[in-house]
Amino acid sequence: MGQFSYAGGSVVVDVDDRVLSHLRLVTVTKLRRAESFPLTLPLADGGTETLWMHASIPMRFTVEVDEVELQRPMLVKMMSAASGAGGLNLASADFARLVSPASVMHAVA
Repeated sequence: MGQFSYAGGSVVVDVDDRVLSHLRLVTVTKLRRAESFPLTLPLADGGTETLWMHASIPMRFTVEVDEVELQRPMLVKMMSAASGAGGLNLASADFARLVSPASVMHAVA
């Protein structure tokens, strides 16, 4: 289980390493193109949290495993969603098949 830290650590979310590796690549690609987007994460308590992904906001992706095999269909789907008006919503039914139940995310206090 890795961690995604947002806004200098004001938000820290535990995320499955496989999902986090894909999210990192999508985020870096979008921000390198100067394309901001909203990111909605499912939380363990059943809620969601939406964050504005922008190059001016400090973010850190900490993946615990050395190597994660990236899956092109997942990357394409995530990039497409991130480019849409609603942004990348990992809590949506579209990602239910990609984000397994074992990939529960939760905010860290």
